[in-house]
Amino acid sequence: MRMIKNISKICYFISMCLLILAFLTACGTKDTITFSAEIKSVSDNSILVKTIDFETFDKASVDLSNAEYDFELSEGQIIDITILPEIKESYPVQVTGVRLVLQEDVVKNAADYFPIKENTKYIYKGIGNEFASYQVFNDYCTDNRVQQRVDNGGSALVNVYEISDGKIARVFFKGEVYHRSDFLDERNNAQEILLMEPLKKGTSWNLPDGRVRSITKVNTEVDTPMEKFEAIEVTTEGNDGITIDYYAIGTGLVKTVYQANGMEVSSSLKSIEENSTNTQMIQFYFPDLDSEKIYYKTKGVSFKTNDSTDSVLEEAYKEAAGESLGDVFTTNTAIRSLTLDDENIVRLDLNSAFMAEMNAGTAYEAAILQSITNTFCLYYNAEELILTVEGKPYESGHIMMEKNQSISANYEGINEKK
Repeated sequence: MRMIKNISKICYFISMCLLILAFLTACGTKDTITFSAEIKSVSDNSILVKTIDFETFDKASVDLSNAEYDFELSEGQIIDITILPEIKESYPVQVTGVRLVLQEDVVKNAADYFPIKENTKYIYKGIGNEFASYQVFNDYCTDNRVQQRVDNGGSALVNVYEISDGKIARVFFKGEVYHRSDFLDERNNAQEILLMEPLKKGTSWNLPDGRVRSITKVNTEVDTPMEKFEAIEVTTEGNDGITIDYYAIGTGLVKTVYQANGMEVSSSLKSIEENSTNTQMIQFYFPDLDSEKIYYKTKGVSFKTNDSTDSVLEEAYKEAAGESLGDVFTTNTAIRSLTLDDENIVRLDLNSAFMAEMNAGTAYEAAILQSITNTFCLYYNAEELILTVEGKPYESGHIMMEKNQSISANYEGINEKK
C-alpha cells in the first residue's frame, strides 16, 4: 500500500513538471505571465490563490516581496496576477508576483449567501444534542423576505429574515408555532443581524443582547454530510459560549457549531429537497350520520410556499369526510377569513353557502359547530372559536349567537374514525 501511494505521488509530481515545462516552453521569451485567481489566504509577504480558468496549475503560493498593488489584500478577493515565468515545482507551485489588480466588478454580496427559494426544505444532521437535528421549510417569501419554519421534532418555531442594505437580519421570531400563519410583515424585539458587508475578515457588529458577532474567515472549507462547501465563517461570542455559523454562496447556512464549557453541539446540512412541501398531520372532526356522535379523522395536509392556509384547510376539510361521516363543509362552503387573535381565540368567517347548504336539525347542527370548533382550535392550539357568516354573528333557525360569543373546544369522549 505504501509503495502504491509513493508511486501515485511520483506520477503526480512528474505530471506537474511536464505541465509546467510545457507551459514555460509555450511562453517562450515572455517576461511575465498574467492570470485571474481568488485569494484563499493572506500572509505577511505572500498569498495563496486558487486560479480561475487557468489550466497550468490550480493553486499557487505567490511571493509579494517586490509586487506592486494599491489595495488591501483580503480573503475572497478576485484579482489579476502578473508573475515572473519562474515556477518552482511544488504543490502548490511557488511563483514570484510582479503586479496585482483587484477586479472590482466581482465583489460578493451578503444576499449571495442567503438565497430565498420557494418550496425548498433543508435537512440538518445534529451531533451532541437530541434536538440538534432539524429541518427548515420556507413557508412564505418575497424578493427580500422569507419566513422559515424550523422543526426539530420536539418543537417548531418561526423566523422571518430580511435582506436589505447589505445585511441579512432576523426581524421576527416566535416559538412554539405549530399552525401556519403569515408573519412576513411583522417585527418584534428579536431582531439581530446574521451577516453584513463588507464580507471580509474582521467585519464586526454588536447584537442587542450584548453578544459580538464578526466575520472570522472568508472562503474556508467546511465538511457537511451533503458535501464540502467554501463558506464564510461568522463567530458569535457571548457570556454563555461561542457560536460559529458557516454560510455558502447559493446555499445559505450549511453548518452551526456551539461551544460552551467543554461541550460542543453541531448541526450540518445533510440534504436540500427542492420542489418540496411542508406536510402537517391535522385532525378533522365530523358528526356521525346515524348517531350524531363526533369522531375525528387524521389527514396529512401539504402546504407549498405562499399557499393560502385558509384555502388549503378548506379543501382538506371537504376531502377528509368518509361515507359514514357527515359533511361539515359542503361543496360551496368557503372560508372568508381564518385568524388567531391576540387573546388566543380563533376567528373563523364563512360564506353564506355554509348555512344555505346545511340541512340539519338542532342536535346535528350543534354537532357540526362543535366539529368546526374542535378542528380549528386544535390546529391553532386554542380553546375557543368565534364563528361568523359573511362577517356577522352566526344565526340560524335553531342557534343564534351574539357578537364575539365564542364556542369552547370539547374533545371528551371523541374517538378516531378508522
